[in-house]
Amino acid sequence: MKTPGAVSSLCWSGDALVDPVGGMVRYHLDGSTFDPHLRYAYRFDRAVMSPDGRYGVLYESLGTAGLLLEGTRVVRQLTRDFYQAHVYDYPVALHTLPSGRTLLAHCPESYCVVELEDAATGERLTKRDNTPIDIFHSRLQFSPDGRYLASAGWMWHPVDAASVFGVPRALEEPASLDSAALMEGVENGLFLTAVAFGARDTLVFVRLEESRDDARFFLGAYSLTEKKVLSEVALEEPAGPLMVVDAEHVVDFFGHPKLVSRATGRVVRRWEDLDTGKVLASIRHHLPPPPHFALDAAHRRFAVGTASGIEVVTLAAQ
Repeated sequence: MKTPGAVSSLCWSGDALVDPVGGMVRYHLDGSTFDPHLRYAYRFDRAVMSPDGRYGVLYESLGTAGLLLEGTRVVRQLTRDFYQAHVYDYPVALHTLPSGRTLLAHCPESYCVVELEDAATGERLTKRDNTPIDIFHSRLQFSPDGRYLASAGWMWHPVDAASVFGVPRALEEPASLDSAALMEGVENGLFLTAVAFGARDTLVFVRLEESRDDARFFLGAYSLTEKKVLSEVALEEPAGPLMVVDAEHVVDFFGHPKLVSRATGRVVRRWEDLDTGKVLASIRHHLPPPPHFALDAAHRRFAVGTASGIEVVTLAAQ
């Protein structure tokens, strides 16, 4: 679909694509557009939206500033710890519970402390007074059912590190967000560069194995209930952000979108005309900003912003 220029951000909202940073402009798949003619006068460059489309967060991905919106109304300003903020992606995610309450996950005070808040009121739901593990949380994402919250960040030296928290448990026992046993069975989540939720309690991950002369990437699946690796296969190419398509395939967005077999690690289809950037993990200050793309795993589709429009790719059911 054509747009007046390159989008400033990109999120799915039902069957529409929204550019929150660009003023909440809504692009419908039938080609129609709704522009509320709003502009947020700051250098925000990324956005996330709640599944029901009610709330959105604009943020500076390698900065400290964020802005929580309800529709187009400003609810409140957000911030994160300044420490190394210029180095890695801003940690923020939204999820709407069946009750209608929307949870905001972010790190408002410390890079190593994830908080859950009521988006509407700002009530801190995970207050605690304990010592967290020393991890830089980044690229937060809720599972589709809201049972889990994943973080794909890093630890010193630096080493990529992923962790997953049970959301109901965190609301009852906030200290569980600071557990030292992040992910049993996969070296406590170390060396995992990207994660995405699969079916039921499955987490799909990319693992990096480096030696002095080589770097190898692996694609695996991890059971969050059994706390063990279910499968792992060597990838024929480096992989970055993921979208789980089904039990057989994922889409990898390193360089350009690629459909990858989960059984063999081989690329079975490419969209080489769509640029999705060279980001592998959360630390990306040394790379150009990646183009905007939005994932809709539930409907087996993704959208990529181009210089003059948005390309939508829908994968046929197998």
